[in-house]
Amino acid sequence: MAEKKLTRKELLKEPDEFLTTTAKVIRYTRENPRPVALGCALVVIVLLAAASVYYYQKHREVRSHEIFEQACNEYETAVQSPQQLTPQKLDKLFAEFGALAREYSSLPAGEMALLYSGHVLYKKQDFKGALERYAQMQSTNLVKSGLSSLVLYHMAMSQLALKEYDKAVVLFDQLSKDINSPYRREAYGTVARIYELMGKNKEAVQAYRQYLKMFPEAPDAAFVKARIAEIAKQA
Repeated sequence: MAEKKLTRKELLKEPDEFLTTTAKVIRYTRENPRPVALGCALVVIVLLAAASVYYYQKHREVRSHEIFEQACNEYETAVQSPQQLTPQKLDKLFAEFGALAREYSSLPAGEMALLYSGHVLYKKQDFKGALERYAQMQSTNLVKSGLSSLVLYHMAMSQLALKEYDKAVVLFDQLSKDINSPYRREAYGTVARIYELMGKNKEAVQAYRQYLKMFPEAPDAAFVKARIAEIAKQA
């Protein structure tokens, strides 16, 4: 059975749902002023609290970035002028980066400070301490967002400095297989040099040949060929 169509006059007599709801709200507000006032106050308090947290967090981010930039510039200046890179200077820089990493550990500036504290320890030839800080970086958001190759490279260099050759080879091998790593070519060459340090000439020659296969036009290709020939004579 077809539904009966309402005429315009009949439609105008139908109650407006929006107006009806609005009227109910107004009536409830008039009849219950105290609960409504308390509810509005609670909403305002929540909004103010959220705004305060947001602006406080923004202030911390800006402040942490300013402190890190100042410490980073100080570090870069000292590195570029070896005479300024005294033990006292390194101790001061380590204290600055360490404090920043602790106070702002959840922010990018704090995570970068942790990385630079590792750099400072490496400059101090505290390779074990540097390795520990680089290892801590693996759980940071910076590594998850794209700095994994950088951290892996510094871990490998620290293990190489510690003469932990087997562990260093594993990490450099990982870097060599990462086609997006900016350290890929260096990683191939370093693996070969580590095998030389370990007295594994056969593996060193294989690694050097693999290096030439992957990077035939490398700037040090002539040197690598000479090393292959020299190692072959020793074998």
